[in-house]
Amino acid sequence: MVLSERGVQDIRSGRRSRAASPVGPYSDESSTTDESEYSMKIGPMYQAVIPDLISEGPCPSSESENALLVWAPCSTIDDETLDKYINEAKEKYGYNVEQSLGMLFWHKYDLEKARADIQNFTPFPDEWSVEDKVLFEQGFQFHGKSFNRIRQMLRDKPLSSLIKYYYLWKKARSRTSLMDRQVRKLSAQKDDGSGSEAPSDNESDMDPDKDNKTEGKGNCSNCNVSAQLYSTAKGALCNACTQYFKRTGILRSSGSMRSARHNPARSKRKPPRGMHLNYDDLVAIVTAGNGEEDAILRSMDCEIISFKRQVQNNKQIISQLKHKMAAGIDAYRPPEGGNRVNNRWLNDELLLAVQGIRKYGRDFKAVAEVIGTKNEGSVRSFFVNYRRRFNLDNVLQEYDAEHGTNEETEEKMETESVPSVGNNSHPNSPGNPPQAAPPLLHPPQSPSNSSNTNGQQRLCPPALQQASSAR
Repeated sequence: MVLSERGVQDIRSGRRSRAASPVGPYSDESSTTDESEYSMKIGPMYQAVIPDLISEGPCPSSESENALLVWAPCSTIDDETLDKYINEAKEKYGYNVEQSLGMLFWHKYDLEKARADIQNFTPFPDEWSVEDKVLFEQGFQFHGKSFNRIRQMLRDKPLSSLIKYYYLWKKARSRTSLMDRQVRKLSAQKDDGSGSEAPSDNESDMDPDKDNKTEGKGNCSNCNVSAQLYSTAKGALCNACTQYFKRTGILRSSGSMRSARHNPARSKRKPPRGMHLNYDDLVAIVTAGNGEEDAILRSMDCEIISFKRQVQNNKQIISQLKHKMAAGIDAYRPPEGGNRVNNRWLNDELLLAVQGIRKYGRDFKAVAEVIGTKNEGSVRSFFVNYRRRFNLDNVLQEYDAEHGTNEETEEKMETESVPSVGNNSHPNSPGNPPQAAPPLLHPPQSPSNSSNTNGQQRLCPPALQQASSAR
């Protein structure tokens, strides 16, 4: 308790404890002890005890609120007066916005009472003095991110304060001072053999021996303007940024780009759609003499006219191609290969073949085109092999009755079906006498009788039924 009270008094008085020297001896035993003290604790004994659920219902109105309201807007005070009060509290007493508004809310929006009470609650100054910052940088160079060892050099700083300052310090760490940049520039000139004399402003910066490689046109990575880019150590830069970087060793200021350094997407201001700006062209127009800017604009107009001619030519070519495609693209389709023909008959293909024979009769080529995976010979073999199973003779009789075919074609079919079967015991073979038709096959009838008696047994398209009834 005594040590803690002394530490608090030293902080309030602005003094820092000198208990540990930054260059004093360092023991490994103390480091291991501190590291074990501030290391992550694992095990059930170090876990938090979670209380039981009190209730699932809403909290009663008698229960006190744990949240503390520090500010609520007020309509009686205008914005100008409020901004004036905030600036006064910030400049005189170092208050931030939340602290000044909280003081005003505590006094129930009374500006006079809040101004009088501000000086009684002045915030603590920055706890990191210049000496502390120097010691932290030295400790970070010696020990890196081992904050327990850095804490040996800064005894009055808690570990949380060291970590917080580290993240604030490393953001500004990359910012070099003007003196460091000048020293770096002079050392680079000595290494290049240019002597100790700095180059004058009148010398040409575009030395052919040191000229950067061009990368073509694009947006500069620093100022985000569209121009001819040059490859540098800082990325692809435009001509102005490249010359400034070669003279000073740093990137030139680009206005609003500095405020959006951590969010480059905000700085990408794009022109309207269809408009493209080139920085080099704009500079050439501005720096041109009398009459030269008209020549530049005239050349741009000629370029626009050439682009319009190219667009018109492309439109004519597209129109010609569309006119050629109006007749169809069947002539340009490659012929179907013979590998599509499959001798295996699926159930769907069998049904399609029966329907095709009912519609096209003995035109096996048309039936094969309907199926798609069979040729004319396969359909002919199907007709012979599945003739009895699917009553194809009855289907043909219905087709003949509806469309009317000659008997020569029927006799030709009978003679052609003999060698395909290859069986002498067939009822229609030459060696055997003709037998009676099977029970399922009926002799051909007149169109009227066939359409009347077998209308319920067959499935015909509506168009064919109408044609049959008309006859």
